[in-house]
Amino acid sequence: MDRQINLMDLLKLYMKRWWCLVLAIIIGGAIAGAYTKVFVTPMYTSYGTLFTDNENDNGVVQSNAGSISLNTVMVQKELVSTYAEVLSSNTFLNKVALETQKRGLPYSGGQILSMLSMSDKNETQILVIEVTSPLPEHSFIIAQEIINMAPAQIEEIVKGGSVKKLDEPVMSRVPSSPNTMRNIEVGMFIGLLISLMIVFAIEMLDNKVKDADAIADTFKYPILGEVPYFTNTSKKDVRKRKKTPSKPVEQSA
Repeated sequence: MDRQINLMDLLKLYMKRWWCLVLAIIIGGAIAGAYTKVFVTPMYTSYGTLFTDNENDNGVVQSNAGSISLNTVMVQKELVSTYAEVLSSNTFLNKVALETQKRGLPYSGGQILSMLSMSDKNETQILVIEVTSPLPEHSFIIAQEIINMAPAQIEEIVKGGSVKKLDEPVMSRVPSSPNTMRNIEVGMFIGLLISLMIVFAIEMLDNKVKDADAIADTFKYPILGEVPYFTNTSKKDVRKRKKTPSKPVEQSA
């Protein structure tokens, strides 16, 4: 027979089985935390910053108020993108690889590229260079070499181009990933969702008749009577009372 369940019934069901939900949340968080600790490799990021400039932009036309034109802002953004492309080229990264190999690192230019990310900082002329690897020392050495070698490479490739070091890379002892706490929260949330679906599925597949009202609602017939429910203990008590002879009542003279 088809079963219908409303929101209040659903809430009562979940409140009745609250311990299942709590247990699933705990188990989900524990599994996610253990998986993160055991199977996910910690990654460490070192970063430095460069200030990008171009001598050809020094003579830009400014308004009478001295504000920089929109065209100049667009040129500066393109300049940062251009410098990022130059510093991520195979030619430059192969040079970086040779320098890092002198310091005991085994990476090629292609491998360094997979560890490298560059972006402008808040849409300014500042170029942020990040290097991420499983070893903090390696991330630091690669980032340091890129920052140190970038000015010469930019001046060689871009006419009138120049970059200045703002922030030297710093070796990080704290992993940048994974975020264990966030993974635990995700695991707890997934555990909650799974437990909600399982409890709901069990309830919907349960075709047992639990009370007379359910029969009346389903078949639209009045209930004439109910058979009382006896537990094993109550049945034993009934049989015991039947077997035990009653004491005769003493009559007083």
